[in-house]
Amino acid sequence: MGRPGSRRLVVLAAATVVSIVAGGGAAQAHALRQSSFPDAGATVAKAPTEVRVTFGEQPDPGLSSLRVLDSGGHDETVGKTDPVPGQPLTLRVSVGPLPDGVYTVSWRTVSQVDGHLAAGTFAFGVGIAPTSAAASAGAAQAPGPSGVNVAARWLLYLGLMLLVGGAVVALGCFGEASGSFIAVLAVGVAAGAAGATGVAVDQLHSAGLPLSRLFDSPFSHPLLARLVPVVAAGAVVVAVALIGGGRLRRAGVALAGILGVVSMWGDVEASHVAAAHSWRFGRMAVQCLHFAAAGVWIGGLVTLLVGLRRTAPGERATPVRRFSALALGAVALLAATGLERAIDEVGSVHRLVTATFGRYVLLKAALLLVLVVLGAFNRYRSVPAVGRTLRPLRLLARTELLLVAAVLVATGFLQGLAPPASVAAPAVVRPVVLTGHDFGTTVRVEVDVSPGTAGFNQFRVTLRDYDSGAPVDATAVSLRFRLPARPDLGESTLALPSAGSGIYTAQGANLSIDGTWALTVAIQRPSGGTEVPLTLTTRQPPERLDVQRFIGAPTLYTLHLPDGRSVQVYLDPGKVGVRVNEFHVTVVGSDGTELAVRDLSVTATPPGSQVAVALPVRRLDPLGHFVADVLNAVAGPYRFDTDATATTGEQIQGHFTIAASR
Repeated sequence: MGRPGSRRLVVLAAATVVSIVAGGGAAQAHALRQSSFPDAGATVAKAPTEVRVTFGEQPDPGLSSLRVLDSGGHDETVGKTDPVPGQPLTLRVSVGPLPDGVYTVSWRTVSQVDGHLAAGTFAFGVGIAPTSAAASAGAAQAPGPSGVNVAARWLLYLGLMLLVGGAVVALGCFGEASGSFIAVLAVGVAAGAAGATGVAVDQLHSAGLPLSRLFDSPFSHPLLARLVPVVAAGAVVVAVALIGGGRLRRAGVALAGILGVVSMWGDVEASHVAAAHSWRFGRMAVQCLHFAAAGVWIGGLVTLLVGLRRTAPGERATPVRRFSALALGAVALLAATGLERAIDEVGSVHRLVTATFGRYVLLKAALLLVLVVLGAFNRYRSVPAVGRTLRPLRLLARTELLLVAAVLVATGFLQGLAPPASVAAPAVVRPVVLTGHDFGTTVRVEVDVSPGTAGFNQFRVTLRDYDSGAPVDATAVSLRFRLPARPDLGESTLALPSAGSGIYTAQGANLSIDGTWALTVAIQRPSGGTEVPLTLTTRQPPERLDVQRFIGAPTLYTLHLPDGRSVQVYLDPGKVGVRVNEFHVTVVGSDGTELAVRDLSVTATPPGSQVAVALPVRRLDPLGHFVADVLNAVAGPYRFDTDATATTGEQIQGHFTIAASR
């Protein structure tokens, strides 16, 4: 095999590195939004005092942020973005008083797991519904990899593959540790070290941090996990180069290969696979096996070409046959682990076809299948002929590497895509559905109300014949609303224009207050009019917080829980300049009386701090009234988190933002 051909094959092998590693799910995920309060598109009757967003991976609090903007673009957030104690995947930020309107939540995260950036937006309404365009969660965007990032990863993966494949093929196929194989390992060390450093520096730059912040950023651990084993392998390679030969030299080559696998594990540990909530170690092991198999195949092929250059023609058959068997096993393992990771990350056959990530996985799987066919041809045709000529082997090897290099096109896109299984599906708000019929049993009525909370709603009325079920057309359809508990409010009416085929729709804010409403569907037809009475109870938003201010007394905060219970707190006197402010907590049952509580804990996060401090708590009465002392309070909003355990064993939590004033 001539020198120019060998060089071209080496270059092609290097070009395939990123694609092979990404073959079964190496595209990195990000800290993407999974849920929030308020949720995307939600309409809340009362303005929240804070916004919370939960992500699929743990975000770095110091480098991530939440902002709440009004329709004019004014930032309504108060203080810093903080993690929720005990919930590392959730960030929160306080907001000032929000009048009725539509608000946009803009979030930006840096993943604590793999250092990747992501950003997105969604909208919610206070008192009114956001438009459909603003309501949906904005597509989470993660900046695609920069040229520096791609180049650095090429070097990293090339280096690790040369370390692993070089050691395996040198010892397993040639049975020696000559100077040419030591040179392959040395190139692997240099490329791996440069790549690991380049990835960390690029991530630091993307996050807007100076180089001096490297070792107090989330990028330091991945750097060390990748770099330290490579540097150790470098020391081993230098020592091996100084050893004349024998068992110690072969042991050093083996150790360098093992350290390459350790660095591969460090790379997997810095990927989204490590963020899995179940079978974490198993998923990481599968990904590391995938990486190592690619190393044996690609790094081993490069090492084989280097070794054959200095091997006599009559001695080439043995290492080629050994590598053929080794490569067959590596490709089988590569395909199996790649398939498992693809299924895990794509999530479903539907996503495999419809999602961009899934389509690129299909493309790469098809190319891998072609490569397997070529490899089989090589094994059964080219390898037996290697004693006579290397031409068929060289030709097919070039074809294999050219096809694998084509996968790099797909990988370029996958580097900037999160796997579909890691992206939360848009929240589906199911409407409140009411059904009924008129007294004369001539028409059936279905009323869909979405989202069914107090405030702005979409109403859809469907009319069908009582007996046949056929659509019923009416000249006019309207809804009348009355709140029996508040006769002082009077009655309101909403006309619904026809949408065709017995369907009538309109939007309105007639359900203006939480409660149980008497709703009447008024239907006017050429033959006369009829009415269908219905009853609708508005849905409660996920969390309601009432604030009651009194002259000369502390402000009372009441958090309403879904089961009818509540937590009431106040800070007395709520002033700076006094030695002790008392934070009072009372847990109230659904019947309005104090709930029996076994114990309660309180943490406080001072203004401008991200560290929650546990406060000593004392009981003021035998049931559910407790107090905690805040010493030497400073001006600004405090974050209080309460966690009560009822005598029944139930956990009752509350989160409050209360400002201490001068």
